[in-house]
Amino acid sequence: MNLGIHPLMPWWAIALIFVPIAVVCTALLCVRKGARLDWLRRLLMVLLLSAVAIRPVTGDEAISTQRLNANVIFVVDLTGSMNAEDYDGSKPRLDGVKADMMQVMDGLKGGRFSILAFDSSASAQLPLTTDAGAVKAWIDTVRTETTDYSRGSNVDRPRGALQKLVDQTRKDDPDSHVLVYFLSDGENTDNKESEPFGALGGKLDGGAVLGYGTTKGGPMKAVGGKNDGHYIKDPSGGQGLSKIDEKNLKFIAQQMGVSYLHRMRPGEGLEGTWKNLDLTLVDATEEQPTPSFDDWYWIASIAFTLLAIWEFAALTLRLPKTLSRADVARAGRR
Repeated sequence: MNLGIHPLMPWWAIALIFVPIAVVCTALLCVRKGARLDWLRRLLMVLLLSAVAIRPVTGDEAISTQRLNANVIFVVDLTGSMNAEDYDGSKPRLDGVKADMMQVMDGLKGGRFSILAFDSSASAQLPLTTDAGAVKAWIDTVRTETTDYSRGSNVDRPRGALQKLVDQTRKDDPDSHVLVYFLSDGENTDNKESEPFGALGGKLDGGAVLGYGTTKGGPMKAVGGKNDGHYIKDPSGGQGLSKIDEKNLKFIAQQMGVSYLHRMRPGEGLEGTWKNLDLTLVDATEEQPTPSFDDWYWIASIAFTLLAIWEFAALTLRLPKTLSRADVARAGRR
C-alpha cells in the first residue's frame, strides 16, 4: 500500500486560499495572548480543510497487461427515428440499443471497444479502448440527434468510416478478432439508395446487424428545440410513425457477412454472435493503469466539523444577552 495524494483542486488554488489564512491565524495566535486557544482552534480548522483539499489516499495502481483478443466496433444509429416507441412494448428503440451494447460488453469483457455513431452524418465517438467505464458512460448519456437539425439520414452514413476503422484495426492488431455490431432501424429518410457495405465482406470475424422497431411503426418524440418532448406529426398533421426497414438491414448483414437479428426486448441471446471465436487473453499493446485506492480525507472532515461546532458554541456564548423590560427600566433609573 502506498501513501499518495489526489488534490481536489489545483495546487495553486490550495496555496492561494489556505496559506494566507494560515499565516494570519499563526500571527494572531502569537499576538493575542488572551485568545490563544481560540486562534489555535482556528488554525487547526484551516489546516484540516487544507488536508481535505489535498485528499490523502492509500492504495495501489494496478497495471493491466492483458486483454481479450477481441476488437468490438459498435455502429449506432442516433437518428430521430430511434426515439420511436415500439421496443419492448412502448419503449424507445434507443433503450434496446443501450441494453444490447451492455450485453455485448458483458459477454466480451476485457476486449477493446469502439463506437461510431451516425445521424445526418457519421462521427467517431470513442476510439478502441479497454476502458469499459468510458463506454458505459457514453451509453448512459447518449441521446439521438436534435430534431430541428436533422437533414435526412441514410444507413450508409458510417460506411466509409467503418471500412477505414476495420482496415486499420486489422493492420494494427492482426492476431485479434474484429466484431462489428450495427444497431439501427434501417430507415432512410433522404430518399436515396444506400451505398453497399460489400468492402467489409470477409474482414469480420463476428458481430451482427441488430434491428429495432416494428412494421406497424411507433410514434416518436422530438429532441431539443421548442417542441422537445412532444410527439412528432406527419405532413398531414397526424401522428408521425417510424417503421423498421428490415430489407435494408438484412442487405447490410449479408454484405458484411454477419447475421441479422430483430431485437424486440432486452435479454434476448447474443452469445451466438461470438461463441464460435477462439477468445483468449493476450498481452495488451499498451499498459492500462487502473488506480485502486482508499480516501482518508473524511478523518480530517470529521475533526474539522467538531472544531467548527466548538467555534460556533464559543461565539454563541459571547453574544450579548437579551435584556428584559425590568433590566431596561433599572438601567434607565440609573
